[in-house]
Amino acid sequence: MKKLALLLGSLLVVGATASAKEAVVAPVEVSKEVVVVADVVEEVVVEEAPTLKLTSIKTGIWSENRSGKAGGDLGNNSLRLYTNFSYGADWYGWFNARRYFNSNTNGSYAEKDLFDKVATRTYVGVGRNLFENYSVELQYAAQGSWDKYAITGNFAPTSWLSGYLMYEYKADDGKKFDNKDFTVNEEGIVSVVQHTNSDSNYVEFQPKLSYNGWGISYYFEGEYAISNDSEVQYQQVRLFTPKAKYGDFAVSGEYRGTLQYESKKENGSKDYGVGTRMKDAFDVNRIYAHGTYALTETTTIFTSLGYEFGKWEQADGSKKDSYMTIVEAGVNVKF
Repeated sequence: MKKLALLLGSLLVVGATASAKEAVVAPVEVSKEVVVVADVVEEVVVEEAPTLKLTSIKTGIWSENRSGKAGGDLGNNSLRLYTNFSYGADWYGWFNARRYFNSNTNGSYAEKDLFDKVATRTYVGVGRNLFENYSVELQYAAQGSWDKYAITGNFAPTSWLSGYLMYEYKADDGKKFDNKDFTVNEEGIVSVVQHTNSDSNYVEFQPKLSYNGWGISYYFEGEYAISNDSEVQYQQVRLFTPKAKYGDFAVSGEYRGTLQYESKKENGSKDYGVGTRMKDAFDVNRIYAHGTYALTETTTIFTSLGYEFGKWEQADGSKKDSYMTIVEAGVNVKF
C-alpha cells in the first residue's frame, strides 16, 4: 500500500508539472501615443511697390462739318491723342492733346489749306479711387489765352446707376479773343462765354441709368462769366443701345435730344443764331453709330459716324434749319 501511494503521488506531481508547462500567458497590449512634431512655416508676404504704368494710348481724327459754310470747306477738325496711366491699385492719370485745324479746298473761301492750324489744347490729370465705385479727379487744361482747373467726382453705387459731376474754373488773361482761343464743346458749338475775355465758372453733370446694355442719361452743362452777364446753358437726354457683336466687329447706337440750348451776351440780352439759341425742346437732335473692330486682344480700331439735324432760333423768332456731320476714327491700344 505504501508503494501504491508513492506511485500515485509521483503521477500527480508529473501531471501538475506538465499542466504548468502547457499554460500560455496572454500578451499584454501596451498602447503607445506617437507625437509628430511638424515644422511651423511662417509665410512672409512682400507687398509689391507701386509703379507707374502706361495702360492705353488712343489717337485719331475728329471732324465736324456744319451746313451753311462756303463750298470747299471741309469743317472743323482735330487730331487727338489720349494717354492713360496707372500707379498702384488706386491712382491713375492721363495726358491728352488736341490739335485743331480747318480744312479748305476753295481759295475763294479762305486760304487753301487742308491743315490750317487753329489752336492746340493740352490736358493733364490725376485721379484716385476713394472706395468701391467712387473716385475723384483733378485736371488742368491750357489753350491760347486761358487755363482751366477742374475737379470731377465719379459715382457708380449700383450696377444700374452711374455718372459724374464736374466743376471747372476758367482763368482768362484778358487779351482780345482771336481764333486761337476758341473753345468748342462736345457738340461742336463755340461757347459765347469764350468771346468775352472773362473768367468763368463751368458745371457739367451726367447721371446714367443702365440695364442689359441699354442706357438713358441726362446731360447738363453751363458756363457763366464772372465779370459780365454772358452765359450758356445746355441740356440733353441721351439714349444708348447695347453692342451688337459679329465676330471681332461690334456696333452700337446713340441718340441725343436737346432739351435746351440758350446763350446770353455780355449785357445779359439773348443771343440768337445757329449754335447759339434753340427755341423749343427737341428742335436739335443727334444720332450716332459707334463701331469697333478688334485687330488683336489689345488693339482696336474705332469709328463713330454722327448726324445732327435741327432748327435754331433767329432774332425775329423764326427757326433756321441746320445740319452737321460728325466723323471720328482712330486706334486704341491697351497695355
